[in-house]
Amino acid sequence: MQAPGVVEPDRVALVTELIVYLAVHPEGVHPTVLAGAVWPRGVTADVRDAALGRATEWLGADTSGRPRLSTDDAGRLLLSDEVRVDWRVFLALARQAQYARGPAEEESFLARALSLVGGQLLTGRDTGRYAWLATSHLESEVTARVADAAHRLATLRLGGGDPAGAMDAARAGLRLAFADELLWRDLLLAAHATGDEHLLRSVVDEACARTALDEVLPRMAPATEALIDEICPSWRASVA
Repeated sequence: MQAPGVVEPDRVALVTELIVYLAVHPEGVHPTVLAGAVWPRGVTADVRDAALGRATEWLGADTSGRPRLSTDDAGRLLLSDEVRVDWRVFLALARQAQYARGPAEEESFLARALSLVGGQLLTGRDTGRYAWLATSHLESEVTARVADAAHRLATLRLGGGDPAGAMDAARAGLRLAFADELLWRDLLLAAHATGDEHLLRSVVDEACARTALDEVLPRMAPATEALIDEICPSWRASVA
C-alpha cells in the first residue's frame, strides 16, 4: 500500500489494516464497529483514535483539501473517492465488460481488470491480523469474481484464435484462484489449441502437481480428468 504521508514503520501493518477494512466497507463504518473488527480482543478509545489519526495523516488530503479519511454526519468513517482501491477498480472494469460493445471491448476491460491481480488476497499480511476476514465474504467473493473474469477472458481469446492469450488469461486467474478447476480446464484447452504437445504435457503435469498439493481433496475434478483423457490420452501412464 502506498500513501503520501508518513507513518512509523512498526505501525504500518495496523494502519494498513484499518484502511483495508474501510476500503471494503465503502458505505462507511462506525468507529466502534471498526474497533471490534481490528481489535477483536478489545481496545481503548484512546488507542483506537490514535491509530485512526495516524491513518488520516498517512492518507493526507484530496485535491479539494479534505482529508482522504473523514467522518460523515452519522459518525461513520469513510474513505475519499480519491483513495484508489484495486478491488473497487477491478469491480468497475468487470462491470464495464458486461456492457461492452462487442468482444474486443469486453476483452480489453477484462484484461485491464485481471492486470490488477498480483497473487493471493492480502499476500504477506502479518500473522494475527485481519481476523475479521474469517467472518467476511470478501475472500470468497474476490476469488469467485476473479475466476469468472479470467474464465470469460480465456473463452473470448480461445474463441478468437488466440490460445496463447487464453493461457495468459487462465494463469492470471490462477494467481489468485489457484484451485479453480474451471480455470485449469481453460488452461488445458488453450495449451491443446496451440498444437504444441510439449507445452500441453507441461500443463498436464502442472495440473497433476496442483492436485497433489491439495490436502482437502487431493484429486482433480472428474470433468478435468475427462478432459485430459481426451486431449492427452497417455497422461495416466506417466502418473501411475
